[in-house]
Amino acid sequence: MKKARQAAQRKEAKKIFFLFANIEQFVSFLFFIIVISLSAWIVVAVKNWVDNPERVVLSQLTLTGDHVFTTEDDVRKAILGLGLPNTYIAQDVDDIQQEIMRLPWVKQVSVRKQWPDRLIVHVVEHQPRYVWNDVFLLDQYGTVFSVPKDRFDSSDLPKLSGPIGKEKFILETFNQLDAISMKLASRDVALRIGEAHADDRNAWQLVVKLCVTGFCVDNQNITLNLGREKTIERYERFVRFFADIQARLPQNEKLVEVDLRYENGISVKKQKIEN
Repeated sequence: MKKARQAAQRKEAKKIFFLFANIEQFVSFLFFIIVISLSAWIVVAVKNWVDNPERVVLSQLTLTGDHVFTTEDDVRKAILGLGLPNTYIAQDVDDIQQEIMRLPWVKQVSVRKQWPDRLIVHVVEHQPRYVWNDVFLLDQYGTVFSVPKDRFDSSDLPKLSGPIGKEKFILETFNQLDAISMKLASRDVALRIGEAHADDRNAWQLVVKLCVTGFCVDNQNITLNLGREKTIERYERFVRFFADIQARLPQNEKLVEVDLRYENGISVKKQKIEN
């Protein structure tokens, strides 16, 4: 009987180690299973830890760049508008970047995370150079954008207006006209273009300000009708002869409108200066 039990035990041991050449291989396999199980447990634990909003929260924001109009509150609202998890790992910087780019005055933005809880946002803004159609702004490249009125005073900027889609063309022409003003200006008297308008037929009208010794006179605005043809040449002719035209005016009168659409002359409208 005892011999039969021993034989059965040996037979059972052979079944257990049938897949392994020796006990060392069995122990190694057992150790491998333990390592895999432990690794899986660690992955699940880390995931649960990251998904917990109470841990590693991106609670600090650093806004960098030469920004004038962008506030930290703008950035926070953009991030919250995404409805994304706010943990360090779960936050997608590409999504944040695209959302901040929706701010109409933002030209470029880069976003990066700094461990453990900081989000760094670098903003480059469009620089306002002109008012466009009394509502929007233009930068020096003719890009149309807007800024909240309470954040920027545009009263000193030149005003441009014209058909939508013609911003760059109108800006280019304005720069040519403005260069004439600068080129032909004397030390004492100069003209500054305050407004430039082009209609659908490309007929131009300017409002120029008379500037004396570097200061522009508020009540000395002159409207110039340049028409559709020879716009640059007509304005250059007016600027060249402006000093002579001004000298012939009586002391109690001022120019208010000049029509330059004639081939062999100009039409001048004057107004008495109120004391």
